[in-house]
Amino acid sequence: MRDKTIRFALALAVAVATPVAILFYFQFQSIADLEQAYDVVLHQRSEEAADNLLERLVDELRGPSLNALQRLTPNLVEPLALDPIVQIVTDGLKRQPYIDAFFFYSDRYGGGDRSILVVGPPDRVHGRSLDAGGRSPGGRFELAAPATSDLAFRWADSEEAQEIWRHAVDLAKNRRALVQAEGQRQGEQEKLVYRLFFDNSLRDHLTSFAGYRTGLTRFRREFLPKVVQETLAAHGRQRGFPTVEAAIVDGDGRIAYQSGPFDPDLFVDERRLPFVFLDTALLEGLLPYVPHVEQWRIRTGYGDRAIPAIAQASTGKQRNIMVALVLIMIASVFFVARAAGRELRLAEMKSNFVASVSHDLKTPLALIQLFAETLELGRIKSSDRVQEYYRIINSEARKLTRLIDNLLDFSRIDAGLRHYRRIPSDLGELVGRVVRSLESQFQQAQVAVTIEVDPRLAPALVDPEAVQQALENLLANAMKYSPDHREIIVKVEQTKDAVVLHVIDRGIGIAARHHRRIFRKFYRIETDRALGPPGTGLGLAIVDHIMRGHGGSVRVVSEPGRGSTFSLRFPIERDTIGEGAERGVGAPRATELGGVQGSPPPKDEANPGDRGRAANEARSA
Repeated sequence: MRDKTIRFALALAVAVATPVAILFYFQFQSIADLEQAYDVVLHQRSEEAADNLLERLVDELRGPSLNALQRLTPNLVEPLALDPIVQIVTDGLKRQPYIDAFFFYSDRYGGGDRSILVVGPPDRVHGRSLDAGGRSPGGRFELAAPATSDLAFRWADSEEAQEIWRHAVDLAKNRRALVQAEGQRQGEQEKLVYRLFFDNSLRDHLTSFAGYRTGLTRFRREFLPKVVQETLAAHGRQRGFPTVEAAIVDGDGRIAYQSGPFDPDLFVDERRLPFVFLDTALLEGLLPYVPHVEQWRIRTGYGDRAIPAIAQASTGKQRNIMVALVLIMIASVFFVARAAGRELRLAEMKSNFVASVSHDLKTPLALIQLFAETLELGRIKSSDRVQEYYRIINSEARKLTRLIDNLLDFSRIDAGLRHYRRIPSDLGELVGRVVRSLESQFQQAQVAVTIEVDPRLAPALVDPEAVQQALENLLANAMKYSPDHREIIVKVEQTKDAVVLHVIDRGIGIAARHHRRIFRKFYRIETDRALGPPGTGLGLAIVDHIMRGHGGSVRVVSEPGRGSTFSLRFPIERDTIGEGAERGVGAPRATELGGVQGSPPPKDEANPGDRGRAANEARSA
C-alpha cells in the first residue's frame, strides 16, 4: 500500500505541477516561443493534408477492384450474364469515372473462341457492335446487348483483343487471381486490371476473366485535379493560417498536378503512393510479372512560402496556448485516474485469484486426508468400500494435480518460459483420446459428448500435450456452464489451409462485450459465481497462449441463452492438405460419449454421490 500511495502522489504531483510549470514558462517567454508553436501547427496541418490525400487516392485507385471486380463472380462471367454485368459496370463508372471501359472473356461457350467483349461509354469503346448480329468474331456464339442500357457493347478489334489476351495468358502463368498490367493503346499508356478465373484451386487452367482499362492521360487531366481539390476543400481552412497546397509527382519526377503556386523545394510533407489500381496489400501479387511498381509522390506545403517566414508574421496566439494547457491538465488527470483504477482492478483480481486457488486446493486435500486417515485406522471392513475410498483418493489427487499443472503452466507462460514441441499429429485421433480419458467425468456430470471428425483430415503440426490441455479446459468450461442442456459437440474439420477444432455447448452463453476479455488472465464474468465456486480465471488465458504458440487462433461465437462455440484454428502446411483426402470418403465420423441417468460410476473415479456418502461414513467412523 505504501508503494501504491507514493506512486499515486507522484502521479498527482505531475498532473498538477506540469500544467502550472508550463503556464509560467509561457508567461515569460518571448515572441520566439509563439513562433515555435505556430510552426508546430503548420507542420501538423500539412501532415494531415498529406495523409488525407494519400488515403483518398489509395481508396480511389483500389475502388474498382473492390467495388466492381470483386462483385463479378464466376457465375456472372461463365457464361456472360449481361443484365447484372450492366449494373456492376454502371456503378463502377459512376464511382471511378477515370475508367475507360470494362472487358470480359469466357471460354464456357466452347470451340476455342477468344472473342473479348468490351463494355463502356460509347465514346470510349471501339470494335464491332453486338447490334450487328451479336455474333463473336470467331463465329462461335452470339450475345444480345440489353435494350435498356446506355452503355456500348462492342467486340474488341483484333489489335485490342490480342493485347488483352496476351496479358491475361502471361498473368495466368503466375497464377494470380487479381493483378495489374501495363499496356499501350493508340500511343497512350494505360493500366489494365484483371480478375482471372480458373477451373480448380491449382490455377493451372484459365477459364475466363474480367477487367477494366484506364488511360493515364485522362486520369491526369480530368480525374486527378478533381480528387485533389475535393480533398483539400474537405481538409478546410483555419482562420489565421495559410491554405495548404499540394502537388502530385509521377514516377518520372514530373508534376502530374499542383493545386496552386508551389515551389518544389519548399514542400513540408511527402508521402509515397504506389501507383497501382489494387489494394496495396496485394503489391506482392504483382511480382514477378511487374518487377517494378511505379512510385508516385504526394507533396504538401504552403505554396512559395517557407514555414519560418510564415511563423515570423504570426502574433496573438495566447488563447491557443491556454487551450493547450487546459488539454494537458485534462490529459494528466485522465492518465492518473486510469493508472489508479488499473492498480485497484489488478489488486482485486489477484485477491480473487488467491481465494479461488485456496478453495480449489483445500477441498481435494481435505477429502484426501479424511479418507486416508479412515483407511489408516482400519475402520472400513468391506473390501468394496475400501476400493471405493481408494478411487476417491485417486480422483481427488488427479484433480489436484491438474490444478497445480495449470498454475505451473501459467507461471511459465507469465515468465516467457513455456515452449511447444510441434510434431505432425492427427487431431481427430488426439481429440478422441482426450474425450475418452474424461469419460468418467462426463458420466458423473451426466453430459453427452458427440465427436465429429472430417475423414479427410490432414495432419497438423501441434504439441499434443498442449492441445490436450487446451481441449480439457474448453470441455471443463462447457460442462460447468451447461446446467440445463447436458450436451457437448466436439467437431474437427479441415478448411483450405487449417484444421479447426470446435467445442460446442448449449449452455448459458456469453455476452458480446465479454468475448475478447475472457481470454485475459484472471478475468471472470460476474455471473460465473452463480454456477458454483469461483475459478482461477486462467483456463482460457492458457488456451489463448497455446494457440498463439502454434501460430493459430482461438475464436468464440456466443449469445446469452444460446450456448457457445469455441474454435481452435491450427494452420497446416500446404503439402499436407491433400494427405487427408486419401484416408477415405463419406460422412464425418461421429462418436457419442457421456453419462446418462442411472449409469454406474467409472472404475477409476467415484461419482459425486458415492463420494459424499463415503465422506459421511468416514466422519462417523
